Amino acid sequence: MELTEAFRVRARAYPRVTRGKIGRALQQLERDFGQPHLHRGLGIRKLSGSFFEVRVGLDLRLVFQNRAQSLVMVMVGSHDDVRKFLRGS
Repeated sequence: MELTEAFRVRARAYPRVTRGKIGRALQQLERDFGQPHLHRGLGIRKLSGSFFEVRVGLDLRLVFQNRAQSLVMVMVGSHDDVRKFLRGS
């Protein structure tokens, strides 16, 4: 798994408890992605283009790309942040 610098900067801005939830979601995503029966509880959803999102609670999303070499985490934010990101990409 690869974390872009933009992802790291945004993730660091969240409180410690939220960063812990992000970390646990990343671990589970890395372990279970590609095995639909295992990652069902993660709330993974295909977005436009080559992007996917995974839910971290009700109000936080992680956006990533599934590249041949690894999963690339590109942004973290709210549902509205994700929509803005997709319009800009």
